[in-house]
Amino acid sequence: MKRAIATFLFAGMTFYSAPTLAQRIPNLGEKVCALWTSVAERAKQDPAVRDQELMMEWWALGNLKGVATQYAYSEKVPNPLFKLKPNEEREWLRAYCRANPNKNISDAIVKLLEELESRQ
Repeated sequence: MKRAIATFLFAGMTFYSAPTLAQRIPNLGEKVCALWTSVAERAKQDPAVRDQELMMEWWALGNLKGVATQYAYSEKVPNPLFKLKPNEEREWLRAYCRANPNKNISDAIVKLLEELESRQ
């Protein structure tokens, strides 16, 4: 399971880092969690930073949903995100990044999917 998730995440990141797309689409999965949490804190004080926070959050949530959907499709299992309550993924990813500031955002996505797979 862990290998399948990592493979899908790597494939998605590789696609988005192609030379023609790299100039237009940032690969936020390589950003460390400390940056995301720092931007979120600054956005509370500076509304101009809110767009940057939203871009990072939307990237993380979109990537999470894409990786989970591909994993579910290829492994012929229900999408693990169905085990979440509304907005739980957002809170889980932020909590992970606060606790693991030196990890990448993509690491947080993999850990969340692993945890969901372990839930009954």
